[in-house]
Amino acid sequence: MATAGKVIKCKAAVAWEAGKPLSIEEVEVAPPQAMEVRVKILYTSLCHTDVYFWEAKGQTPVFPRIFGHEAGGIIESVGEGVTDVAPGDHVLPVFTGECKECPHCKSAESNMCDLLRINTDRGVMIGDGKSRFSINGAYLPLCWDFHLQRVHCHACWLCCKDQP
Repeated sequence: MATAGKVIKCKAAVAWEAGKPLSIEEVEVAPPQAMEVRVKILYTSLCHTDVYFWEAKGQTPVFPRIFGHEAGGIIESVGEGVTDVAPGDHVLPVFTGECKECPHCKSAESNMCDLLRINTDRGVMIGDGKSRFSINGAYLPLCWDFHLQRVHCHACWLCCKDQP
């Protein structure tokens, strides 16, 4: 795609404070790094988990924040080493990815990956500890709900290619 390897702009519903109305903002999205994908989000919604974090109940609040991890989209570009998905693939980003290597991922009992498990305080990519989202050069914590999403390549489920 023409945007591969470039910073792009998209719209995002940003929560600047706990419980306050979301604000539609233009967000810069950096290109994917190693083992990351950039997903053009076509459909998304807020679920109970998003609302819980938006209300900042029971955890360290991280704001500003972008919500909407329950989504459907198309791989826009991929970083080095990504082999499971390719640009143009339809995917469903997942809240908790799977590295496919740790004891939890290999177990039939759990999918709470040691590498990609939920860490609500992290707000950055695991590869280099940086966010891929910014507004006017100021970085936003990595969360969810945007027209383009940045995730680890093992946090996307590939939709069957013969499905609409």
